[in-house]
Amino acid sequence: MARPIIASDEEILQAAHRVLDRRGPDAFSIAEVAAEAGISRATIILRFRSTSALKLTLLTQVVQHFAAAIAQVPKPKGGDGLLHIAAFIGTHLHSRESSAKFFARYNANLQDPELTDLEHKRGKILLDAISAVMPKVAIEHDAAVRAFLSQLTGNIIAWLATDDQDSRRYLVLRTRDWLQLAGIRFSEELVKEFTAGSTAPIKKTSASTPARSAPRAKRRSN
Repeated sequence: MARPIIASDEEILQAAHRVLDRRGPDAFSIAEVAAEAGISRATIILRFRSTSALKLTLLTQVVQHFAAAIAQVPKPKGGDGLLHIAAFIGTHLHSRESSAKFFARYNANLQDPELTDLEHKRGKILLDAISAVMPKVAIEHDAAVRAFLSQLTGNIIAWLATDDQDSRRYLVLRTRDWLQLAGIRFSEELVKEFTAGSTAPIKKTSASTPARSAPRAKRRSN
């Protein structure tokens, strides 16, 4: 009798990740993961019980890897720290197709309470990283953190509709714009470092100093 093909849990999860990327959350199945890993469907069921349990284990691993990766990002307080976070996210977008699939998976995960909890945990990890580097600004700290996250998310969606192939460059430059608007100091040299290698020109700014508010008009005396 031929010996059964054995795969480790890690190999099964890697196969599951490839299937999820290729097929999306709606078409994800144990049968296809088994075919991808070269093992029987029964082998996966014995280890992970169900499709839902396999998805839960897979997302748990993804969140753990995300937490470990963002923990390695330099976090100087202020604009440079926010630029580091933008560059980190931009680097991990990979492609428009993978980014679009991420949003599709995110929406699908919100239909499951356990997966929703994990998505919230991943979101909190990112919020905590932003909070750690956010300097004092004109609005409350938590509001500033969420405002930065909103611009980051909005610019990811905006990037999907552009012809710019460099997601990191795009997010870093849009973050530079946001920092200027918020009056937060940052290093223009760091912007150049993150955008090095791109063929598109970078417009020069005086963004290493806080943005100044427009002068108030003098009130006329009666």
